[in-house]
Amino acid sequence: MSGFASLLNQFKETTQAATAGGSGNNSSKRSRSSFESSSQNNYEQPTQKSKIRHPPPTPTPPTVTYCYPSSVPVKTIYIACPANTETGGPEALHQLCHMLNTGGYYYDAEVSNNTDDNTRDEFGRLITNNHNQVDLKGKQQKLKAYMLYLRERSTGKKSSVEQVFGDSRRSPRPTKYNKYNAPMADHRFPSQQPTSSLSGSSEYSSDLVIWPECWTHLIDSLQSQQQKYQIAIWWLSVNNNKGRFTQDQFTMRKDILHLVQSAYAREYVKSKLSFGDSQTRRDMKEDMRQQQNHVLTLTEFIPYTSSEFALPSIPIATKAANPTTTVGADDNKESKSNLVVYNPAKGMHFTDEIIRRACGKHAKTESDGSVSGGGIRFCPIGKGPAGRERMTGEEVVGLLKKAKVYIDFGPHPGMDRLPREAALAECVVITNREGAANYDQDVPLPVAFKFGEFNVDKIFSLIKECCIKHEEYAKQMNEYKSWILGQRVQMNTCVDEMVNYIVEKRADSSK
Repeated sequence: MSGFASLLNQFKETTQAATAGGSGNNSSKRSRSSFESSSQNNYEQPTQKSKIRHPPPTPTPPTVTYCYPSSVPVKTIYIACPANTETGGPEALHQLCHMLNTGGYYYDAEVSNNTDDNTRDEFGRLITNNHNQVDLKGKQQKLKAYMLYLRERSTGKKSSVEQVFGDSRRSPRPTKYNKYNAPMADHRFPSQQPTSSLSGSSEYSSDLVIWPECWTHLIDSLQSQQQKYQIAIWWLSVNNNKGRFTQDQFTMRKDILHLVQSAYAREYVKSKLSFGDSQTRRDMKEDMRQQQNHVLTLTEFIPYTSSEFALPSIPIATKAANPTTTVGADDNKESKSNLVVYNPAKGMHFTDEIIRRACGKHAKTESDGSVSGGGIRFCPIGKGPAGRERMTGEEVVGLLKKAKVYIDFGPHPGMDRLPREAALAECVVITNREGAANYDQDVPLPVAFKFGEFNVDKIFSLIKECCIKHEEYAKQMNEYKSWILGQRVQMNTCVDEMVNYIVEKRADSSK
């Protein structure tokens, strides 16, 4: 019995141990399930956070600082010009190129005999071969200027330019500008390799590109990844810029040389230049002085007032001392009639009111746009229906020679050409005081011929008097004509000062 009891007790103990083990496995399973659930929750937590994670902030681009290239003398000048365009602006650009090339301007040469100093364009074509060139330090080379004919391309809100080259069929230069010593840049600009300068480590090359004010949004469009070309803006007008050169650019772009054709443009540019970087009053005065030094006067002239460009069809005196002998003066006394001419491209609201006052509301308009009444004929400077087609320069002068009065009550964006040509053709010039016409330095007419307020009765009364007593009133234009005839010499002085500023003074400062 005792043996049986002993076996029975062992069986009970084994059964209890098995039961206890099973209970431990369940606990283990629950614990593992709980861990897995906890692990799953811990794994999903980062996913939940990633849904609200903010992207890293975009780094602010570094502020570009523009410095004036005061230590880099200019050696080559490129004048940006719209291809195949004949207006007053492009003619002035060709005049500048001519005067730079004929003025006898030089710079101190410093060229090494480096065998790798060849200049090539972006296609690898050789532009200049400086191999075996001797050291020219201490000698001088001629400053050269080239016309850079460009065509603007617009894609949406973006604009770019492409350089235009001539071929056997067509040249980008109008034939009327062949009289100027203004060679076309026949190589791709800028070249692949930077041009040398007296300051080899400078970020600027010795190339200067002069841009007309209508293209200020394109001044950086030709920049290369290497040395930058220098930039100048010629403000031939103010209004034609249409605000493309913003106030921020005036403030930031301290690398730019501003050339102004008129006193109106000079005041506009100087009023826009900002000196906000100055910390003290003394710094502001110094900054202002430096900025104003970067504004230079650069005028232009009526080409046929110079014996160099006189035309057989437009005989004109070239001496300012004798302003009474101007465009066909002898012929004008016989051929002039009671004709009043005007520019149909501007100020027509005021011109139409003058015509209605002179000719009546129901006066008939002829096919050429002219209107007659009260013994006076008003005619637009143009041809075709309503005078909307552009005339050639010779045709404009021919019409002015027949007129007694020229009126201009539109905007004067710069020192306009038509009032000057009209005075030279023995017309009495009458204007408003808008834009450049408000400055006697730009339109130096006697006070009686410039109206600050539009008074149609007073204006018509003066026009009628000028037609009746034309010879008497025309004499009052003599000082104005003398001033016009002196603009060729004045431009020469302006170019001298510009070259001195961008070449000679910089050469001295780099030594």
